[in-house]
Amino acid sequence: MKRNNLRYTMIGFILGVLVTILLQELSFGTRAAAPFYGAGIGLLVDNMITKWRSKKGP
Repeated sequence: MKRNNLRYTMIGFILGVLVTILLQELSFGTRAAAPFYGAGIGLLVDNMITKWRSKKGP
C-alpha cells in the first residue's frame, strides 16, 4: 500500500471508531462494521484525490 492509501484508510478507520463511541444507540452489527466502512470510505477518498491530481498535472 502506498503511504497516502494507508493514511486515508487509518483516518477513516479512526473516524469510524469515533462514530461507534459517540453513537451508542446504533445496533451491534452497525457498531462493529462502522470502522471498516470508514476505512473503505478513506480508500475511496484517496482514489478520488489521486485521480484529481493526475488530471490536474504535475
